[in-house]
Amino acid sequence: MKRKKQSTGCIKSLALLLFIISSIFTFAQQKEPIVYGKISATDFILPKSTAIDSNSNAVIIADIGNTSFVGNKKGWLSYVFKRRKRIKIINKKAFDAATVKVMLYKDENAEEKLEGIQASTYNLVNGSVIESKLDKKDIFEDRHDKNHIENKFTLPAVKEGSIIEYTYTITSDFYFNIPEWEFQNIDYPCLWSQYEITIPNLLIYVFLRQGIHPFFIDKSSEGRANYSIRDKREEGLSTTEQSYSVTALTYSHTWVMKDVEAFNVENFITTPYNYNDKIEFQLSQTYNGETTRDVKNNWANATSELLQQSDFGAPLQQSTGEFDDIIKNAIGNETDDLEKAKKIYYYVRDNFTCNNFYNKYILTTLHDVVKKRSGSVGEINILLATLLRNAKIHADPVLLSTTEFGFNSPSYPIMDRLNYVICRVKIWDKVYFLDAATPMLGFGKLAENCYNGHARIICDIDSGSVYLYADSIKEAKFTSVFIVNDEKENGKMDGSFESTPGYFESTKIREKGEPDYFKNLRQQYDNDIKIENTSIDSIKEYELPVKVRYDFSYKNRTDDDLIYFSPVIYEGIMKNPFTATERKYPVEMNYPIDETYILNADVPKGYTVDDIPKSVKITYNDTEGFFEYLIQQGDGRIMLRWHIKLNKARFSADDYNSLRDFFAYVVKKQSEQIVFKKKK
Repeated sequence: MKRKKQSTGCIKSLALLLFIISSIFTFAQQKEPIVYGKISATDFILPKSTAIDSNSNAVIIADIGNTSFVGNKKGWLSYVFKRRKRIKIINKKAFDAATVKVMLYKDENAEEKLEGIQASTYNLVNGSVIESKLDKKDIFEDRHDKNHIENKFTLPAVKEGSIIEYTYTITSDFYFNIPEWEFQNIDYPCLWSQYEITIPNLLIYVFLRQGIHPFFIDKSSEGRANYSIRDKREEGLSTTEQSYSVTALTYSHTWVMKDVEAFNVENFITTPYNYNDKIEFQLSQTYNGETTRDVKNNWANATSELLQQSDFGAPLQQSTGEFDDIIKNAIGNETDDLEKAKKIYYYVRDNFTCNNFYNKYILTTLHDVVKKRSGSVGEINILLATLLRNAKIHADPVLLSTTEFGFNSPSYPIMDRLNYVICRVKIWDKVYFLDAATPMLGFGKLAENCYNGHARIICDIDSGSVYLYADSIKEAKFTSVFIVNDEKENGKMDGSFESTPGYFESTKIREKGEPDYFKNLRQQYDNDIKIENTSIDSIKEYELPVKVRYDFSYKNRTDDDLIYFSPVIYEGIMKNPFTATERKYPVEMNYPIDETYILNADVPKGYTVDDIPKSVKITYNDTEGFFEYLIQQGDGRIMLRWHIKLNKARFSADDYNSLRDFFAYVVKKQSEQIVFKKKK
């Protein structure tokens, strides 16, 4: 369960329903399917369910959560979140389910407390249920950063067929966000998922529903409750404590989903957390018995707070001369602003190592980052912005959510989802986005997972939204192949291959390295082909795409009556990436496809063309893409040009069948062979 501590906002989803907490429905109490700690031999037999299939490595028998409120010692309310979960382990692939992680949050003024941990493993031995309890000393605490502490424990004696069960309680002062609830698990089917809330009318929330499965129970009721609140007040040199009781109208809501299959992560989806069934909560208003106050967070407030934080924006405002030597060594005597920005960027990129790509904050100080030559993505790119500012170049941090963290709302900030920092640079009338934390990225280039929609520029002058969409990426690839008859050796054919991939594919080639790239290439060719004279140009010039070159030769085949020749050599789409018969969720490619391939080949000496594929051109959804395959022969040569292009990277689930059919046709066409027949 992903939990957030700041104000949340609307997120795109397949189904978005807005519920206001004051809505009143009829509530009927339902019997929960489990009683904690009560396990019998019959519980090891799973009921029949459409959610369970042969791929189920474990089954969540029940996952039950409850959030209510209590008065605290700070003059207001805290929420209390309780969870109970029971899982049947089917095979060893699900042993990870026995490790439980609970993240807690704290700041200077408030904290969360984890209490009431109980956990047991149950095994059926000779018809008897044997319980193995978690020892309290096996609960471990790991501090992720100054605000996040992870508590972790692993249940004992887990084996195939075990039932594990655990419960815990979290008390939190951070009432801005009630814990979200995921009804659909990514890995395992769930037979019963239940979430219940009871909220006083002192707090008014907006509920955000995501997912496609219906509720088995969706009920609300109204009641009343008393809250004991204590408040400390400073009066002169003394502190007094006031206690009082508040009676408030309450609203309860229970949601249940039954027999929910595992998410079943498909190809070409950025993250399942954008689409699985869940409910999130956003505090909208508070009510003190007399007046209502709007508390919904917004980007203006978040920006102001971030700029003042010592672990984010405050170092950007300082110009102490601490980094003068670094800047001087980086730029030398350069006076052009663009060239200065490039040199500072290259210095940070090439001299600092990112040790955490999922933390946007400065965990220590920028001085320590410089000393250690390493830091989080936040530390490295905030350092970059600071150096650029000290060099009199307009630079600001930009917050975003990478694809694996889910969509980021443009309406209001979800701070726990904003995991990444890049740097915006403005030089003259042009804007550049930089990321010095990722190795081998050129100036003005970003990694693929940064193209996830909304991002936010954090600046006191021109803060605003910017949108980085995968559809906007221009990733073109061009490949040419020439094959000729060897004049010295009858029946032998020699060829040359040259390919200029797009920028992201070039980056992957750089990461692999030239030796491993060609080692892998040779393994993909059959024994009839020899590869030599290999080279990769521009492998160290990170702004440019690479250029792959090599020569190859075919062994003598003059004894064959027929030669079957595949004109698409080490390129093309040889396998349909879309194999499922149906799809529930959008197709999200990393970038649009634009690939061109040209072949110019001699007909082998002593042979004629017996059969050749036909030329075709098809379009996809009228203007959204096309595939053309143009081939001809003449004067003893074969000439082929194929070009596949899709004008966007993201497609709705409704487009899936047409997209699958389109690629099926491309794969079939590119697998067609030319048949050469020996002359008589």
